[in-house]
This record gives sequence, C-alpha cells and structure tokens, in this order.
Amino acid sequence: MIKGVVFALTSYAVFSFADAALKAAGGRLHVAEMTLIITIFSLIPVLFAKPRTEHWGDMMRMHRPALVMLRLDAALAAGLFSAYAFTTLPLADAYALIFLLPIFVVAFSFFYLGERTTPARLVGLFVGLVGVILVVKPGFQQLMLGHAAAIATAIAGTVSLLTLRVISRTERQVTLIGTLMVGSLALNGAITLFVYEPPTLREVVLLGLCGVLAGLGHLTMMAATRHAEANRIGPTQYSQIVWAVVLGGFFFDEYPDAIAMGGIALVVLSGFLNFLGVRGAKTTHRSVTVEPVSAAAAAPQRPGS
Repeated sequence: MIKGVVFALTSYAVFSFADAALKAAGGRLHVAEMTLIITIFSLIPVLFAKPRTEHWGDMMRMHRPALVMLRLDAALAAGLFSAYAFTTLPLADAYALIFLLPIFVVAFSFFYLGERTTPARLVGLFVGLVGVILVVKPGFQQLMLGHAAAIATAIAGTVSLLTLRVISRTERQVTLIGTLMVGSLALNGAITLFVYEPPTLREVVLLGLCGVLAGLGHLTMMAATRHAEANRIGPTQYSQIVWAVVLGGFFFDEYPDAIAMGGIALVVLSGFLNFLGVRGAKTTHRSVTVEPVSAAAAAPQRPGS
C-alpha cells in the first residue's frame, strides 16, 4: 500500500508541474489550440498505457456506446474549461475551485446512483466548501471568467467520473483511453482550424512539456492503482493544493494571503474527511478509480479516489 501512495504522490506532483507549464505558456493561444498541442505530446507516453491483453483495434467495440460518448464529451469539456482556468487564475484559486468536484460527486451519487454516504463525509464536504469560499473570497475581489471555468471543470469532471463508474465494469481500457485521445484530437483540431495562431517556440516547448508530463502522470497513477486501492490513494490528490502554493509562488509570484491559506488548509482537511467517509460508506458497486481533473485533462484523465 505504501508503494501505491508514493506512486500517487509522485503522479500528482507531475500533474501539478504539467499544470504550471500550461500556465507559463500563457493565454495568447486559443484553449483548443493549446489543448491540441498538449494532446499530441501526451501521446508519447500514453501509448504505453495499453494493457498487454488488449488491442487498439478493439477501441470502438463498446458495450454501452452512449455512455462512453457521454463520458468523452464531459472529459473534453473539462479539458477545455480547465485549460482556460489555469491560464487565467492563480494556481491555488484554480485548484480550490476544481476541488469542488467531490462535493458534486457525493450529491450526484446520492441522487442518481443511490450511493450511501456518512456523517464524516458530509462534514468534510461542508468544510471543503467553506475552504473554497475563503480561497476565492467572492465579494472581496473581482470574480473572473476563469472562476466560472474552474467551477465548470468540476461539474464536467463530475459527469465524467460518475459515467466512468458505470462503464468501467464493461468497457476495455483501450476504449476509455483511446476514445478520449481520438476525441480530443478531433474536437480540438477542428476548432483550431478556425482559431489557429502560429505558436512561438516557447509556447510549443511549454505545452509539449505539459503533454508529456500529463502522460507520465497517467502512467504513474496506473502504477499507484496496482499497488493500493483507490480510496487509499485518494487523499493524495489534495497534495496538489500544496504544489499550487509552491509553484505559484516560485514561478508566478502568487502568494495566498492568510485567509486563503486557511481556506487551503480546510480544503485539505475536507479531503481527509472525505477519505474517512469513503471507508465508512457501504457501496453496491465495484470500486473504481476517480478522475481528478486539471489542465492536463487533455490527456487521458487520471484516477484518484
């Protein structure tokens, strides 16, 4: 189990650096063009993610194609929204809002999947919501489209996750990975035809770095899930908020104030309370991995808790 947790912490660190690389690339290019470049470069490591027992030729052999397409649409939307959020917001703000995803997951799971929850998890979700409010401080600073994009990322990520929980029992890994890659290339490529701007060498390098890191993070997370259960490695996702503070301060001169730091602490606490709730709750379905969402969602989204 310890090895799985170490792999997960490494994975989320890699994803955080990928998000920082995207932010450093700036917002001059359209989000679809940035996501297209990220996806192309993420193919390099992701092509090695295919299970040995499966074949890419079976990618389109689906048992529940409508749900596979729903998950694809939600994941692509999350990728575009998160790319905009990370290029327009401080890293800590973006992560704090995207970490609303567990709140949405519990709410939707209760009403649509009939999953039970626990008092610890409900308290954790409330604590997390308070933490997010302290980080963003609505009413005390100007709210931007980036904040709305981060919230939209959490909502789209929730739809993607809950759909994945249903189809992961019937669909092949090559289907879940391959359709996302092909869909991202097709959608973002089509949009880029109308909004294309020649990228600078610096933008290509940074976006390419984001893509490669996203793919490597995906492989590392797969290794984590082989050595530990999903609900064991889930809380490690919240290490990204720490990386957001470190990378934001070091590279972008983004320093959260005391109130925001208190909010970040509450978000992290919420994650651990959510973890306790997952352990205490009884579910009726097979445990599956979760897809935390970030700017690197252009590559196949990665599992968590």
